[in-house]
Amino acid sequence: MRKFSAAAVGAVFVGMSLAGPVPSASAAPAATCWDNFENARDGYVYAYNGYNCEGQLGLAIGDDQNWGDSGGSFQGSDNNSASSVLNKGLYSQVKFLANPNIGNNFNPHICLTRAEGFASNLSDNYFENESIWGGANNSISSHIWVPRTACTALAT
Repeated sequence: MRKFSAAAVGAVFVGMSLAGPVPSASAAPAATCWDNFENARDGYVYAYNGYNCEGQLGLAIGDDQNWGDSGGSFQGSDNNSASSVLNKGLYSQVKFLANPNIGNNFNPHICLTRAEGFASNLSDNYFENESIWGGANNSISSHIWVPRTACTALAT
């Protein structure tokens, strides 16, 4: 059996103290869009003011034609605030619209299918006819549930 000298044991303790604290395994990772999708309620669309589905603005089971008014699931400051969206709806897709004052057929839009699930960063998504309307990030003003044939631009 070997005996360690006091100097050797002391050197080990000094080395451990210089290395710093060991990270704790209890620190939980940040939630992601995938986590939120797994825990989302069926039949709902969700919108978040941060990327990666952080900072929930609201959720809705039906249409909300104007996120800036005081009616519907999204209200007031929710207008033009979404940076990520999630679709756990029962219909084929959600059509996010740029302007609540333009008829749905001519309104710049971007759609999110249930199969896609979520768009974690709307800064790389553009409304159809992007040269006029630009990006979808912080530009969504309403949403409606539609069949797949009602969309020309899909979120990714």
